[in-house]
Parts: sequence; structure tokens; C-alpha cells
Amino acid sequence: MNAQAVKKFVEENQKLALECANLLNQCNKWEKECSMYDCDREALMDFGNEADHRAQEAESQVRELKEELSKLSKELQCYKNEAEGQQVGEMTKTASTEHCLVDTLISTLISKDDVVSTARSFLEANSGVEVCQKMLEMFESLKPSTQKVLALASEVKILQKEKDHLRNNLTIAEEEVKVLDEENSTLEKENRRLTKLLHKERHLNDSGGKHNSASLKSNKRKSGPRDCSPVEKKIDFIESGSPRKPLSPLRQNTPESRTHKK
Repeated sequence: MNAQAVKKFVEENQKLALECANLLNQCNKWEKECSMYDCDREALMDFGNEADHRAQEAESQVRELKEELSKLSKELQCYKNEAEGQQVGEMTKTASTEHCLVDTLISTLISKDDVVSTARSFLEANSGVEVCQKMLEMFESLKPSTQKVLALASEVKILQKEKDHLRNNLTIAEEEVKVLDEENSTLEKENRRLTKLLHKERHLNDSGGKHNSASLKSNKRKSGPRDCSPVEKKIDFIESGSPRKPLSPLRQNTPESRTHKK
């Protein structure tokens, strides 16, 4: 072999050596990357296994929670039923107590002897009302408490009528008081005027008494019947005048009239 061929062979060997070195470096890098991939794969596998384990634990906890929730729901429903039963019992007891108290109160407001007759009379008096007519038809089957309520309603009706009568009487009395006030004012004015006339006449009589005493004695036999003074004439006129019309009498509101109204 000549020198050029050897040189060329050496150069090619060097190139091949460089390429081999590069290939070795790349192989080392790839081996490192593969090892890293293997580590990552193992880590991912471990993570996946751990995730599966956690998922199984979570599913187990969910089942346990569902079972516990079902138990709690049943217990809650039982408690609700018990509470509703107690509430209904308390409401029933309260309603019964309230009914007894109301019945006792109504009994104290009305007479026990006249409950039936008063209730029937009230329904008969208001038979034009459909409700009263129906209750009158089934009167024998009405509860005692219902009869007491009807008797109390009758008493209320009577009291309302008496209240209307009292209002009318009060109105009439107020009108009569106004009339009396007007007449009293007129009488006071007339009384003051007559008092002034009386004082004036007395003053005139006192001042002219001595001067006229002699003439009165001399003319005593000749004088006719004594004339009345203006005051006496006024008093006679008032006394002989037409009498004042009596005021309208108030309506009687005695127990007898109440019995008659009933």
C-alpha cells in the first residue's frame, strides 16, 4: 500500500472513531433518557396504583356515608313523627282546655235555668235567617255549649236594643236640657228686669211716701180699688199666662220593660 492510501485509511478510521464516539455519547444520552422514562413510568405506575387505592377507599367511604345517611334519615323521620304526634296531642289538649274555659266563661254570663228557652226564642225570632232556621230544625240535637252560645247571642241582641233605646233617650234628654237652658236664660233675664223695676218702684215709694201721706189720708175714702204696680201686673201676667208644654218623657228602661222586651 502506498502512503496516500494509508493516510486515507487513517483519516477514515479517525472519522469512524469520531462517529463511534458520537454514537456512544448519543447512546449514553438515550440510556439516561430511557432510565428517566423508566423512573417516570414507575412513578406514574405508583401514582396510578395509589390513585386506584384512594379511589377504592373513597368509594368505600361513600358507601359508608350513604349507609350512615340512610340511618340518619330514618332516625330523623322517626323523630319527626314523634314530634308531630306530641304536637297534635298538645294541640288537642290545648283545644280541649280552651273549650272548657270558654264554656265556663259563657256559663257565668248567662242564667243556667233559661238557656234552652232563651236559645230557642232567639232562633225563632231570627228564623228568617237561613242559618238560624237550620239550627232551629236541629235544635234538639244541638250541644249544650251551642245552646249557651245562642243564649249569649240573645242577650247581646237585647243589650244592643237597650243601647239604642238609651242613645235615643240620651238624645231626647240633651234636647230637653237645651230647651231648659234657653228657658232658664229667658227667666233669668226677666227676673233681672223685674228686680230692677221692683227696686225702682220701692225707691219712688220711699221718696214720695211722706209727701203723699196726707193726700192719701184725705182721699182714702174717695179712692177706688187700689191699682196694681207694674211689677205686680207683670207677675200676674206671667202667672196667668199659658203654661209651658211639658217635655217629652224619656223611655222607660226599667227591669220590667226589659222583661217585656224579651
